Amino acid sequence: MYNPKLLKFFLMLLLSLTAICARTQAQGTMQVKGRFLYDPKGKQVILRGVNEMFIWSSDLTGEKTFAEIAKTGANVVRLVWLSSDDNPKGSAANLDKIISNCIAQGMIPMPELHGATGNWSKLQRQVDYWVKPEIVAVLKKHEPYLLLNIANEVGGWEIKDEQFREAYTSAITQIRNTGLKCPLVIDGTGWGQNIDILQANGPYLIQQDPQKNLLFSVHMWWTAPDGAKTRIINEIKESVAMNLPLIVGEFAPMGVGCKKYIDHKIIMEECQKNQIGWLAWSWGLQNNGDCALMDMTNDAQNGKFAGLVDWGLEVAVTDKYSIRNTAKKTRYFKRLSKKA
Repeated sequence: MYNPKLLKFFLMLLLSLTAICARTQAQGTMQVKGRFLYDPKGKQVILRGVNEMFIWSSDLTGEKTFAEIAKTGANVVRLVWLSSDDNPKGSAANLDKIISNCIAQGMIPMPELHGATGNWSKLQRQVDYWVKPEIVAVLKKHEPYLLLNIANEVGGWEIKDEQFREAYTSAITQIRNTGLKCPLVIDGTGWGQNIDILQANGPYLIQQDPQKNLLFSVHMWWTAPDGAKTRIINEIKESVAMNLPLIVGEFAPMGVGCKKYIDHKIIMEECQKNQIGWLAWSWGLQNNGDCALMDMTNDAQNGKFAGLVDWGLEVAVTDKYSIRNTAKKTRYFKRLSKKA
């Protein structure tokens, strides 16, 4: 027997379920819109955090270290990692553990592969790791909370725009073909320092990504007598003007060999003014070989919140624009913390 009221009820129910499913899909990962990052619920996230070289450290999967970093109020940690082909510790099981431990402290995990640093020929080797079925399974498990930094500082200053576009278009395509939709983070060439190549090619690469979900990361190892203050201000201004989704993925007050100096305070100030994310290099459980002064924590307290000293203490806690004074966690990420 035909019942128009019953039919109308079922049609409305179907439409409601369809809308819920669509909304759930849309909120399945973090998303870049314009130059800003949003959590799966649509709330803006401005990254404030640190790097740590877990793959070489005594706390491989961060069981102790994440809790110490979390005391700063950080909302993100960049996880220095290697593929299992470069280091057997880089297994799917260990990747799962380190990501899980980071999330458990209410912080966004940003895993990255360090195996192609300065070496353009090794980019594909890093992509090969991310698209392994067992690695994809781990990434999909944690995808709502994940930022995937494809590879650290691939290539020197000799890399041309065409090479950059072609290689990263291929990398994006391969990763997206696995079904991963989370934001992908792409470093500049020139050991991460080349912001020009990001500005010149970032908009093109966004159009090659079916998810339109990319962040571009410059590593501000720009040593200069004036701390590169003018350069920092101008490059950030240029990136903002072109609506580039930029983050500062690494910085410290000094460069390789402890070369002076980099105005880390102006980096933090300009990023705060322009709602740009940043991650300091580095926490210091695993000591820096490039320059011991880069360690934010040191001596008997290295890797611990109580061990923060000098610039590390400024960046993490005491400066006006420190992690503690500027980092915010959306409700979505607060609920992940064991203490929430």
